[in-house]
Amino acid sequence: MNVHTTTIDMSALQIPREVAALIAALQLREPDTTSLEKLDDQKWTSLLAFCDLAHLTLPLAQLPGSGFPSWVIERLNTNVSDNALRFERMKATYKEAAEALDRAGVDHILIKGFTQAPDYVKDPRFRAQSDLDLYCPPEMIESARTALQSTGYKSTEMRQSRVADHIPTMVRIGNWQWRGNPFDPEMPLSIELHFCLWNEAVSLFPILEVDGFWERRTTRVIDSLSFSCLSPVDQLGHLALHILRNLFAREWVVHHVRELATFLHSHANDDAFWEAWSETHNSSLRQLEAIAFYHARAWFSCQLHQRVEKEIASLSTIRQSWLHRFAGSAIENMFYRNKDSFWLHVSFLQSPRAKLTLLKQLFMPSQILPINSPATNIDNRRSRRSNGTNPYKQYAAYLVSRSVSYIHLSVTTLLRGLRWRLSHHQLVRQFWIFLAASFFLTWACQSISSSSISFY
Repeated sequence: MNVHTTTIDMSALQIPREVAALIAALQLREPDTTSLEKLDDQKWTSLLAFCDLAHLTLPLAQLPGSGFPSWVIERLNTNVSDNALRFERMKATYKEAAEALDRAGVDHILIKGFTQAPDYVKDPRFRAQSDLDLYCPPEMIESARTALQSTGYKSTEMRQSRVADHIPTMVRIGNWQWRGNPFDPEMPLSIELHFCLWNEAVSLFPILEVDGFWERRTTRVIDSLSFSCLSPVDQLGHLALHILRNLFAREWVVHHVRELATFLHSHANDDAFWEAWSETHNSSLRQLEAIAFYHARAWFSCQLHQRVEKEIASLSTIRQSWLHRFAGSAIENMFYRNKDSFWLHVSFLQSPRAKLTLLKQLFMPSQILPINSPATNIDNRRSRRSNGTNPYKQYAAYLVSRSVSYIHLSVTTLLRGLRWRLSHHQLVRQFWIFLAASFFLTWACQSISSSSISFY
């Protein structure tokens, strides 16, 4: 696949057949539901479970489903109805939170969520949303927290995650209980107070241009609800950067990429917008956004404006080469973990210290959860098999599994990167030094893993 190819060949990826069928149906040019209509009930059950995790249930529900099983159509219709009621709760929750922040004199903007309508999703009722994401200038975060606490919100975590862009999630303690419905209208919404729009401490490189996003904020109205948000150009930039950040972090991005593809496709002939984009975002920022634009076209076959095409074509040789080889890695990562994004990430780093930090992160888990954390039984958003009722035995198994998994993934990443570089004759002296250091860290990690296994 070259940089001008429209889509990835999903059949060449290590993904379930039903997921490949879904992506084929969600294409923006020449969508094909034929394979979906051929799925049996078992595959449909598997696909719906995946869609709930990947936030693709509502996009699936918008497809012409005359050939789907009746029970699937009924389930999707129920999900849409429930989410419409949930949006009403969402509006009320935001209005109450905004009033509390206004009383405290705290400026804020809404990011993500229902602000994506109507350009990225045609109606907010067709977008899954479990929380409200608010951005406040860092100096106002504590005042914002206090204001929300006055209305009954409490932080759910004792300490902040090292990689989070927000303070610990805030929720209201109530009597609601999970009943297996991710679109439950009664499910309360949590609130995440974001202190940055690009986290330099996590990404290891700055993007100074995002400082202008706050200054260009605007006010919009959706369904009679008024709110402050990013300007249209900056909303596009923020979504593209959010996708890039999550590619680096190996988080699931498929629904974000689908929304981005929807915008790019519907604005492919909007000369005025893309002229404003080119004038507002400088070349270095546009180059970062182009990585996400490439994924949107490769995954969902969206039409692109000529300015976007030009920006993708002007990517450096090393990044075009990475996209050519690894643009499908983030889709595969939902089923078989990989760290291919490491090679893209390192291409953005200038400081030797930052590169060393990223190399350490390649081999060492970013976070070891406490022994009583229920997340130790979750693997890639799915429940892992239990090892009995003894919490210490379960935790030891978690440590061993995590150590072995990191070693395997890290070595695989190095080998895949080595083959990629060799295929383009791009090996240089610094790479061999980098590789030698990597294998040294691999040996150290294996020693750590052996100690854990002995303990177990």
